Amino acid sequence: MSGRDVLWDRLAGGLVPAPEGTVLLGRYQIPPGEHGFALGGATLAPRAYLAVGDEHWTLRRGGERWRGDFGGAPTPEPIVMESIAFVAAKAAEARDAPLSTWTAIPPLVSGVTDRLARYPLENQLRVRFGHLKAACHEPHARLRTEHVLTPVSKARRITWRTVVHLAAHSETWAARRMHGVEPARLLTPVQVADHDLYENRVVATLLDRLWRHVQVRLAEIDKIDLMVRQGRDMVQQAEARLDWREKHRLYAFIAELLMTEDLNGRIEQRRKELTALRDGLALLLTSRLRAGVRGPYTGPPRLRPTNLFDNDVRYRNCRQLWNAEVAARRGAEKPADPVQALAGWCRDFADYSLVLVLRALEQVALAPPDAPGPAAGEPGPAYTYRGRQVRLDRELDDTFSLLLDGEPVLRIVPVPHALTATGDLPALDRHLDALRTPSAGPAAVLYPGEGPERAALPLDRRLAVHSSWGTDGLPRMVPVSPTDLGSTARIARTLRSALDARIMLDYPVSVPCRLSGAEALAARFDWLVWNAGQLTVIRPPAPYELGRLDSALAGLRVRADAARRQGDNTEELNRLRADLHEAADRVTRLTHCPVCPRPAAPAVFVPRDHGTYRCQCQGCSTAWETRRCPRCERNHPVLTVQGLADQRGGEGDRLDETFSQELLAVPCWRRPRSYICTFCGHCPEPARESCARCSADSSRCGGSRAPGLGMGGSH
Repeated sequence: MSGRDVLWDRLAGGLVPAPEGTVLLGRYQIPPGEHGFALGGATLAPRAYLAVGDEHWTLRRGGERWRGDFGGAPTPEPIVMESIAFVAAKAAEARDAPLSTWTAIPPLVSGVTDRLARYPLENQLRVRFGHLKAACHEPHARLRTEHVLTPVSKARRITWRTVVHLAAHSETWAARRMHGVEPARLLTPVQVADHDLYENRVVATLLDRLWRHVQVRLAEIDKIDLMVRQGRDMVQQAEARLDWREKHRLYAFIAELLMTEDLNGRIEQRRKELTALRDGLALLLTSRLRAGVRGPYTGPPRLRPTNLFDNDVRYRNCRQLWNAEVAARRGAEKPADPVQALAGWCRDFADYSLVLVLRALEQVALAPPDAPGPAAGEPGPAYTYRGRQVRLDRELDDTFSLLLDGEPVLRIVPVPHALTATGDLPALDRHLDALRTPSAGPAAVLYPGEGPERAALPLDRRLAVHSSWGTDGLPRMVPVSPTDLGSTARIARTLRSALDARIMLDYPVSVPCRLSGAEALAARFDWLVWNAGQLTVIRPPAPYELGRLDSALAGLRVRADAARRQGDNTEELNRLRADLHEAADRVTRLTHCPVCPRPAAPAVFVPRDHGTYRCQCQGCSTAWETRRCPRCERNHPVLTVQGLADQRGGEGDRLDETFSQELLAVPCWRRPRSYICTFCGHCPEPARESCARCSADSSRCGGSRAPGLGMGGSH
């Protein structure tokens, strides 16, 4: 393998050598302007995904070859892929539409009403199940001659095979006589029933397909039921929220889902019917027909006419059921080219992720602009947030860049690999290790994941695959799914952690100053501090205080003195005045409430030791502050919303349910008023009372970090 950079790594944001071994589906692309790559017999164009319709892949270019695999099936369940494709199609229709059209697309399971209806195949199965059952238990057979060893007393016929076998196997002899051999057992022909017929192979294959169909349908119903239960939980959460804006958001989000009449009754009815079909089919999987065939039917979908299919009522109904199943498969037929199908899935997931991110930006209370949606390679829509300018750009490699005042604060990388779907821990560990690579700045990985999948993982993996801050060298890991109503809030919390951390940690603001007498300003104004040749703004000044500052600066002016060769300091004074006004404006913008949509909410700003501060909104009582970590000695942001201050922390799914997007640092799992450092993951309470997170590794209490338990988002 050549060591030169040949592929585009969407996570690292640059060219890397072609990987070998286990890789993530959708992480790598063919670099722009590069040609000659082939994958799975198909030629890949520039910007094409490294995606193939098999678990293993071979990438070729000229005489070079690279081989690898995806560590198991990389795609989620069909209901997830179908719903994401539906959302992506809606997003494609809204390419040139206003941003409000994008955010109006519901990122939920598509066609809930249709999925809760009885499918035509299920109607056919209910009508013809009795005939299928009869064919499986009493299948048609033909007689086949087999040779078996039987005692001599029971042997009735012999053939030439009997003599050959007797001569070759002395273990079947009873004794040797003068005239020859006295046999004990003979190989005799017998007639046995042979069920391995064309018609029976068709019925056995039909049985397997019907079993898979019912299993998939039950999984769909379970996903819809889980989503509906999440919606009802959100109703209870909305009733408990004190902020009317959050109540309105939650009610509006789940209104479309819960507006269907008698949703629970329809779910239970369909589950009951499908469970009955599954139980009936389960008994047929061990039937005489299923055990009697030696292989599946591999012929064309259209069956040839036979006497059994035409004249036997059981097999005639089985043929009609086969035709119904074939028609259902054609209705959901996938593209013939597996490479194109998987590449389409990668693009669909990127569009679906963009819809989620746009909805999440509005959910964080960013003022939406009157502009079209993001176009690849062009500046995206610009928002206003806490007095700052925020922009979301869509890059050419299907990643998204979040910029604050023109500076990138987060790269969002949609990776369409279902990391937790297989439950294979070694494969998951390999994927997580591969994600621990340097990237171009802070990054968040969006991937398809389900709550039950994460619940089945050990605690350390569960914390690693769901974190708004990143853990143990990993990027921020954000699982999303159309069956999970918490996906948008989860992304919103990740966006808040990137934006508010950059805004809130921009404190205190210092201005270098070499002007003579400038240190006297700090003694005159309590919102200024002199330190090592710098004037530091520690609180937002009132307008009248800025006016007094201008007067004080005017008193520092020194006119030109030709005799002493001293110049006029007017230029330095003007520069200092502009810098101090800019620093005061930056500190003033810290008083903008991160929850209220007001441009500048009334606030109480209190500077504290070690460059920290606390501020509280007098409108919604939200408090935001910075605290100093005693271990890494870095300041980290903390957000406390009214009504949630007494809530304890926990793993990611608990944070989704309890805090939604209103969270920065995660509270301790035992003491809600203590917060975990978002940089080093230090919990200030392990010496007082241990919890599941801190006791997961005994070295945690000693100050070191256990793998997967690093950052605050994973506490």
